[in-house]
Amino acid sequence: MKYRTILLMAILVILLSACSSSATEPTEIKQNRDSCDNCNMSIAELESAAQLILKSGEPILFDDIGCMTQYIQTENPEYDAAFVHDYLSREWISFETSSFIQNGHIESPMSYGIAAFESLEKAEEFQKKNGGTAYSKDEILKADIKSFKGEGMKHSH
Repeated sequence: MKYRTILLMAILVILLSACSSSATEPTEIKQNRDSCDNCNMSIAELESAAQLILKSGEPILFDDIGCMTQYIQTENPEYDAAFVHDYLSREWISFETSSFIQNGHIESPMSYGIAAFESLEKAEEFQKKNGGTAYSKDEILKADIKSFKGEGMKHSH
């Protein structure tokens, strides 16, 4: 009986520690209520939204991948996770492992024209059909992001 109790307690401790160390998940964005932390525009197109989860656990929300990229470039925040939407599935994917295509014909709220893809293969397939320039996460963070902006809305910064 004593052995069984110890075993159950050990299993419980393992399960609880697994739960507490689970990967950071994207926060829910409230459409037309939450605003972009870079340009202050309302987040109207959820499939274009992006977000950072800071080390403190605070989410920083963006209406466009370009806004998040510009924020990272200028603010250099310490974050645990970053998420973007896959251009094809519209599901949240990790910014860290995504591949990107920038093309002036890709519509995005702030006209950066950046699409994220869960794999390099999917990004290259899209690029073959639609053109554009391919970027890794590191490459996009080094790019002159302001030069990507089309003639759509302009930041007030």
